[in-house]
Amino acid sequence: MPKGGRTLLVFLVLTIVLLVSGGSISLFMLQKETLTRQETERSVDDLTTRNTKFEAAIKEARKRIEMLEARNKDAEDRINSLMEEVDLEKGLNEKIKADNKKIRDDLETESRSKGDLRQKLMKELEAIQLKLKEAEQQAQGHEQTVGGLNRKIADLEKRNAALEEKLKGFTESPAAKQVRSEIIPAPGQSAQDKVNLDRIVVTPESAREGHVLSVDADTEFLIFDLGVKSGVKQGDVMSIYRGKAYLGDVRVSRVQEEMSAADFIPPFSSRKVRKNDQVVPKR
Repeated sequence: MPKGGRTLLVFLVLTIVLLVSGGSISLFMLQKETLTRQETERSVDDLTTRNTKFEAAIKEARKRIEMLEARNKDAEDRINSLMEEVDLEKGLNEKIKADNKKIRDDLETESRSKGDLRQKLMKELEAIQLKLKEAEQQAQGHEQTVGGLNRKIADLEKRNAALEEKLKGFTESPAAKQVRSEIIPAPGQSAQDKVNLDRIVVTPESAREGHVLSVDADTEFLIFDLGVKSGVKQGDVMSIYRGKAYLGDVRVSRVQEEMSAADFIPPFSSRKVRKNDQVVPKR
C-alpha cells in the first residue's frame, strides 16, 4: 500500500475515533446535562414549594404577630386601667384612713365633752339636792310657823267666844252694837281668814310621782325629783306624762337620796320633754 494511503487510513481511523469519542462525549454530556436540568427543575420545584410554604408561614406569622400586638395592646390597656384603679384605690384608702382618723378624733372629743357635761350635770344635781335640803328645812320651819299661827288663831277664837258670852248680857244699845261690831268678826268671816299665810305643800317621802327638773339634749338624759327616799332604784323604768298625755319612757341610770338621772328609751327623745313634766313608775 502506498504511503499516502496509509496516512489517509490512519487519518480516517483517527477521525472516526475522534468522531466516536466526540459523539460519546457529547452523548455523555447531553445525558449529564439532562440529569442536571432535571435535578435543577426538581430543585426549582422544591424551592417553589418551599417558598410557597414559607410565604404561607410568613403570612401566618404576620397574623400571629398582629394578634400578639393586639393582645399586647389590650394587655397594656388593662395594665394602665389596673394601675389607674390601684392609684384610685390608694387615694380612696388614704381618704378612708383620714376620715376614720377624723371620726375617731370627733368621737374622742364628743366622749370627753359628754364626760365633762355629765360631771357638770352631776355637780348641778348635787347643788340642786343641797337646795332641796335647804327647801325642806325651810318647809319644816314654815310648818312650825304655821303651827304657832294656828295656836294663836285658836286662842283668838277662844277669846272671841268668851267675849261673845259676856256680850250676851248687855243691852242692845247703839254703843253695845258698836262695841260688838268692833270685837266680833262679821258673819262668814273667822279670825283665821284675817291671817295671810302662804300655802305650804309638803310632799311625803313615800310619794311615787315626781317632776322633771332638767333635760340634757346633748347627752340624752334627764333629772327628776324622786330618789332613794321615794323607792326609786337604778334600772327602774319611769313614764313621762304631760297632764294626762303619755310622752314616753326613761330608764334610771343613777339614783341619789332625793333625785335621779335617767336615759331615754328610743324612740322617745329629749325633744319631747319639758321641765316640770310628770314622772311616774312604769305601769
